[in-house]
Amino acid sequence: MKFREVRNQIVSRLSRYLGISVYLSNQVNPEQEYPFVIYSTTALYIPDNGMGVFLQMPLMDGTILEVRKEQPTCSFSFTACSVNRDGILGDDEALELAEKAQGWFLHTGYSDISGMGITVVDVANVQERSFLQIDEEARRYGFDVMLRYVRTDERVIDVVEHVVTIEKGETDE
Repeated sequence: MKFREVRNQIVSRLSRYLGISVYLSNQVNPEQEYPFVIYSTTALYIPDNGMGVFLQMPLMDGTILEVRKEQPTCSFSFTACSVNRDGILGDDEALELAEKAQGWFLHTGYSDISGMGITVVDVANVQERSFLQIDEEARRYGFDVMLRYVRTDERVIDVVEHVVTIEKGETDE
């Protein structure tokens, strides 16, 4: 599995669980309807401090498939966003969404993503991340998550079939 697959699975499953959209935070989008969750990737690839495990398998054409597997870590930052509107207190809504998303990683989604080979390593505390927009406070609460996954890289190695050796001092005739 590569990072992009991990990201896509996490974002789509979290969005489905929350029942709202989860967007890339620095993505150019038209203004979204509140509430929504934004995410950013804070580390794409943190190696597992090893070279990984190498497996070699002969293929039918005489080549060898070499497979390298490791368990790197990656980290995300998720932020629930809301504003006051139509009797909804944006601060409460953003906090509840952040805690629900955090709970998904801690419990509800934990086994779901574990079955895909993704493990939750750490879930940080929910923190207030609000900021002042032009004339209104954008209410935000967020947290960070560290995940571990199985990364697989493959390459085909050609096999040298015919080798001619010439001893030192021999000349061509």
